[in-house]
Amino acid sequence: MGLFGKLFGGYEARKDKADGLFERGQFGPAKLAYENALGAAPEPDRASLEARVIECCDGIAEGRIAEAERQLAQEAPDLAQLELEGALEVAIDPELRAEARRLLDSLEREDAQREVPQEEVLGDDAVIALLAGQWEETQGAEYDRLGEPLFAALVNMHQGEYEAARKTLEALVSEAKIARYLWLEVARARLMLDDDAGATEAFTTFLESLDPDEGGEARLSAHVELARLEDAAGDFEAAMAHLGDAVDAFEGDARPYFLMGNFLRQKELFDEAVDVLRSAAAVMDEQQPDWRVLTELGLALKDAEQPAEATATLETVVGLFSQRGVVDFPAETVIPLAELHEAAGKLDRAADLWASLARGGRRELQARCHREAGRLLAELGLNDEARRMLTRASALAEEDEELAADVQERLAALPEV
Repeated sequence: MGLFGKLFGGYEARKDKADGLFERGQFGPAKLAYENALGAAPEPDRASLEARVIECCDGIAEGRIAEAERQLAQEAPDLAQLELEGALEVAIDPELRAEARRLLDSLEREDAQREVPQEEVLGDDAVIALLAGQWEETQGAEYDRLGEPLFAALVNMHQGEYEAARKTLEALVSEAKIARYLWLEVARARLMLDDDAGATEAFTTFLESLDPDEGGEARLSAHVELARLEDAAGDFEAAMAHLGDAVDAFEGDARPYFLMGNFLRQKELFDEAVDVLRSAAAVMDEQQPDWRVLTELGLALKDAEQPAEATATLETVVGLFSQRGVVDFPAETVIPLAELHEAAGKLDRAADLWASLARGGRRELQARCHREAGRLLAELGLNDEARRMLTRASALAEEDEELAADVQERLAALPEV
């Protein structure tokens, strides 16, 4: 007998040891013992030993599933996940594998739903404080003089009670000895009630009340709204004139160029949009570049069929956020960037971008982002990662029947692990 046989015994001794472990339910050591016995087994016995190895694998899996259920009962989902993943690694029996997968999928769905942020409801004082942070100094002083009735109307506006807001604001403006920024609020209320003519009148009155160096954000907003109203009326030239007035009023400021570029892109004047947005990028702060300007430029380049420069520009935006330690990238940047990478055949980068967006806070996008990441991971052959993403998408897509059905089809198409 060789040294190995002397140390571990012959075939019968090895088999007896394995049988004893199996009968005591010690499936892990029994599996190793049966595999050891297989090394010395005569040919007629090999099939029965191999069957016992399979039984041991299933016994191990069954034990790990039971331990996972115990961990779930003790509210330890992370430990349960480890047990279930271990069960899937060894289980042979299809029913055991299905049970482990069912529990794992349930964990993924619950985890995805837990991570969806809840919308914050602001109280009236918080609404006013939020709005006041955007007011010019003279605007705030005017509103303070008007007092509680104005603040109540602004809260009405925030809550979508536009008719009540308009009635209060029009009463205030009719009684005021001097009204300037109040006209801006009247215009916004009329706008929300589809009174375009009334809104145009109020915005124009507001702008006429300002000195050349006054208005700040409010002036810019009024110019933009007037441009939008003229565009809605079908007067492109008048709309561009208002945007041109904004550029003149805010010389050296990237925002009016940005708004004009966006307007031109929406009109599918892509080359013109690129030119204007390059001007916006040229005048913005180099130390703190505006990601919105770069994103809009990237979108215009994409629409103008300049994919290489579009990709580079949008990647610059992602880089700006990454340098600041921010990983919740803006969807308006990431989605077109992912589409560009996919079109270029870079599926891994596209999948990474969708996955990063799936971890973000925009609830309305989460199901889609998980689905897209899962779709691309499946194309890359990363089936475990794809299943995880698609399972989470399934949990988040309950209110979107079409998306939910698509996710289920993709899950069903994945090969069993």
